[in-house]
Amino acid sequence: MRIKPFNLLLVITILAISGCSFNKETTPVDITPITGGSVPNSPTPANGSVNQFLYLTLKWECDNAVEYDVYLGETNPPLIKYTTTTNKYYTTPLLKYNTQYYWRVTAKFGDGTTVTSPVWKFLTVTSSSVSGNGYAMYLNFIEAVVPHNINLTFRVIDINGSGVNYLKLKDFEIFEDYLPLSIAESEIVVMNLPTIYNQIKTVLMLDNSTSIEGDTSKIKTSARNIVNGIRPNQEIAIYQFSDKITLLQDYTNDTNLLLNAINKKYTSGVKSTDFYGAVNFGASKWVDESTLQKFVQGCMVIISDGNDTQGSNTLAKALNAVHNKIVFTVGLGNEIQPEILSKLGTAGYFQTGQESEIVNQFKIIEQILINSASSFYNLSYKSPKRGTGNHSLQIRIVNNSYTGDRSSIITTFNSSIFY
Repeated sequence: MRIKPFNLLLVITILAISGCSFNKETTPVDITPITGGSVPNSPTPANGSVNQFLYLTLKWECDNAVEYDVYLGETNPPLIKYTTTTNKYYTTPLLKYNTQYYWRVTAKFGDGTTVTSPVWKFLTVTSSSVSGNGYAMYLNFIEAVVPHNINLTFRVIDINGSGVNYLKLKDFEIFEDYLPLSIAESEIVVMNLPTIYNQIKTVLMLDNSTSIEGDTSKIKTSARNIVNGIRPNQEIAIYQFSDKITLLQDYTNDTNLLLNAINKKYTSGVKSTDFYGAVNFGASKWVDESTLQKFVQGCMVIISDGNDTQGSNTLAKALNAVHNKIVFTVGLGNEIQPEILSKLGTAGYFQTGQESEIVNQFKIIEQILINSASSFYNLSYKSPKRGTGNHSLQIRIVNNSYTGDRSSIITTFNSSIFY
C-alpha cells in the first residue's frame, strides 16, 4: 500500500464571451463561511520555511473558534493529531534533523462545524548547521516557602534530545519581574538531582497470522535475538497477534521466561490480521515518565509483514498511536509492506537478521535514559519581594543558541507569606 501526497486542485474555468452585453446586474455570491469563523491562516513558521529548530512553536491566526486540532507529520497531508488545544499555538516535541514536516490546523466552532487550514510545511536544521549549545528547559514544580525562599525543580535537555547534567550556577540567569537577581544577595544555589529509578520498558509484538506461517522459525529467531540483547534496566513483554492479541509473557527481565514464551507459547493464528490494532495496543502498554521518582522510557519492536487484512483500524490511528514513541519494525514474509513498516518504525525499519542493530539501539536508549534521568536541577534562592502580589520569574541559560518557547522557564509566584 502506498500513501500518496494529497493534492487539492481548485479548477477555475473562465468563460470569455465577446460581443455580448447584459442589461441587469448579477447577484453577488455569498462566500461567507457558514461557521461564522475564519479558516486558520498566517502560519508561523511561514509555509516553506527552512532551518527550523528541533523544538518549534507552531502558531496561526483564526477567529471565533473554540478549539483546534493540530496535525503534524512527515506525510502530506499529515495524519498524526498531536494535540487539541484552545490556544492558537503549539510547541512540538523533539523533531528530527533535516526533515520535511507538514502541518495543518482544524478549527472547531461552537455550532459544531469545523474548518481546516491548507497544509503548510517546514524543514528542520541539519545537525551540522547547529552552532553552539542549544538547550530546552522544562519546569517540574515551584514553591514559595517562608521566610522568603523560592524552590524550583526543572529539567534541561539539549537540542538533540539528550539530558544535560553538567550545568553549574554560572550557566544560569534568574530574573524577578524582568530584573536580574544578584547571585550573592539572593544566595542562589543550583544542584543537579539524579533520578532515583530508571527503566526501559519494551513491548515485543509478534505477528502469527497465516500470511507469514512459512516464516515462523524466522520470527522466533528474530524474537530470541531481541530478548538475548536485554539490558540490565530493561523489562520486556511479549504478545502475538492475528485477528486478536494474546499476551505470551508480561513485563519481566528474566530471559528464561521470555525465551520460554517465544519457544513454547508462540503459535499460528488465523486468516485475519488486525495489524493496525496491534500497533495501537502495543503503543498503549507503556507510558513514558520523567519525574524525580521515576524515569521510564518505553519502546516497541514489531515483527510482521505489515499487512492489515482485517480493516478494523486504520493507518492514521496507528500513526497517531506511535507518534512521539520509539518503535522498531522488523519486516519479513511474501506479503511484506515495506512502506507501511517504514512509516510506523519511528526509530527504524529493519529486515530479519538485523536484530543486532536494534540491540545496539537498546544500548543507546539506555545511555540516553541514564543521562536524562540525571537531567533534573533544583534551584533555590532568597527573594527580596514582600507583600501580597504575584511576581514573574524567568530562568534562562547563558548563551543558549536555542531561542524558542522552551529556551527559558517563565512562571509566577506570590509573596504574601514572605517576611
